[in-house]
Amino acid sequence: MTTPRPAGTPIDAPSHPRALNVRPVGPEDCRKAAEVLVRAFFKFSLNQYLFPDTTKRAWQLRFLYLHTVELYRGVGGAFITDDGSGVALWTPPQHWRGVSAWRYLRAGFLVTPFRIGWELPFRRLRALRDIDRRHHAEIQGPHWSLEVIGADPARQRTGSGTALIRHVLDQADQQGLAAYVITHEARNVAYYERFGFQLVGDAPFEPGAPPTCSLLRPVTADS
Repeated sequence: MTTPRPAGTPIDAPSHPRALNVRPVGPEDCRKAAEVLVRAFFKFSLNQYLFPDTTKRAWQLRFLYLHTVELYRGVGGAFITDDGSGVALWTPPQHWRGVSAWRYLRAGFLVTPFRIGWELPFRRLRALRDIDRRHHAEIQGPHWSLEVIGADPARQRTGSGTALIRHVLDQADQQGLAAYVITHEARNVAYYERFGFQLVGDAPFEPGAPPTCSLLRPVTADS
């Protein structure tokens, strides 16, 4: 997290607040959801670091996000706004130890090196190993983990980010559970703090890489 786990570009508060419905991603939504994430994360700092060739980045991301959406849809953690402007992928509390390797294989990740090249997956795996290490060191037990959230750049400031986050945080509060997120954009920290997340750490996973900012939202007092 990220699969491209780390939650990404900041999704600002809506300039014209309105209610947005959020629903689970269905089979018919997967390609649309992946395209939203490709557009949202094309200039994301970690993706620029992992996929430096701009002539290849779009199709590399398209492959990864399509399979990532399938992965989280399979565990009940993929959500999309009704207008298609935003997508969020969460690890539900029953999978807090991590999504199984079998589900990764079922989602199609076995062919990743053949589709995006052999060098890139290894750098990406170093980032993911660092994310997993931090995640399990910083929170234990069932919780919701936000892996990816993005809004179509042409439709930001419509409230999709707030709707997608609140949709799951409301469930977390009802269940008496904490929430966790990692982002590689330092400017996102203030955005997540608005939802009650607290910064835990911000060291990069390797020299030259963007910062890895981990944030924890404790169980709310009235849960």
